[in-house]
Amino acid sequence: MEELITNAPASWPTVRLKGFVPSNRPEHRKANQLHFATAVESSFRGSEVQVLEADVIRITPGGAVQVPLRVRDKEGEYDLFFYADPDPQAAGHYEALQALARKTGRFRPIFYSTDDLTLIYPDPPAEPVARRDRLYVSASLFPTKGQYAMWWAERPGERFLLSRTYEIYDRIYHEVAGLETSAFAQILLELEMIQDEEEFALMTSVPSRIEIPLLGPEGVPMVASFSPDRGIRFHLHMRHATSEYRDAFLELFLARMKLWKKESPTPRFTIADSPPLNWWRSLWKRLQGNEEEQTAEVVGSLSR
Repeated sequence: MEELITNAPASWPTVRLKGFVPSNRPEHRKANQLHFATAVESSFRGSEVQVLEADVIRITPGGAVQVPLRVRDKEGEYDLFFYADPDPQAAGHYEALQALARKTGRFRPIFYSTDDLTLIYPDPPAEPVARRDRLYVSASLFPTKGQYAMWWAERPGERFLLSRTYEIYDRIYHEVAGLETSAFAQILLELEMIQDEEEFALMTSVPSRIEIPLLGPEGVPMVASFSPDRGIRFHLHMRHATSEYRDAFLELFLARMKLWKKESPTPRFTIADSPPLNWWRSLWKRLQGNEEEQTAEVVGSLSR
């Protein structure tokens, strides 16, 4: 049984591990993480450190980070990463995690390994620390009751047109202009609600509004909506989502759309003119010209 080296607080219990494969390769990762989670849970039992959950997604403006284990002590929550092989790529991966954490403030990475990663000269990681190829959403059969919205003010005087949320939505509407049907189909494909884009095109042959309750990364309730005239929008639960989370999720969706357009063949369902983009531009004009609407505290609200 090997004692793991870590940069965790000195007051935390020591973690000892056996039976793992000294490799960070994807085919060994799942088994190694299971061994690690079991060892941590056993070591921390009865201590001030509480194990919260395993194999979770933390969302950041840079993408979605897969976290093997989350814990909490009296100082707050931490995200634990296990590196079975402390090689330069592992050091580079952890260094990139730290940089992302400093930039976003959305997670606190702690490493465990058989050597001190901070003393190893890092190489670029073999894979990105934050993924942008998925939204990590799932359909919600029993949506959380409450108020949902595209945007809401968290402090007096905040305005939608001056918000980071408006800026990201503006980029989304321009990015998917004319491709809205195919773009929303990518969400349904991830949810395994359809098999191909044509199936969704048949569903939308008669103009209608579609609303799908979802659980987003970190378990945040939201509703994805689509209509031929207003396009794709996300309405997040106002009590469960922060403005930082809201903007990080929209950034993830924007990155997902850019990657989809780059890697996929030309979408089958395109239109020369984009009614959703026209609606978005008209919304901007309306808000600009109406002081009362400019100071609205909620935009795109839904009730459940």
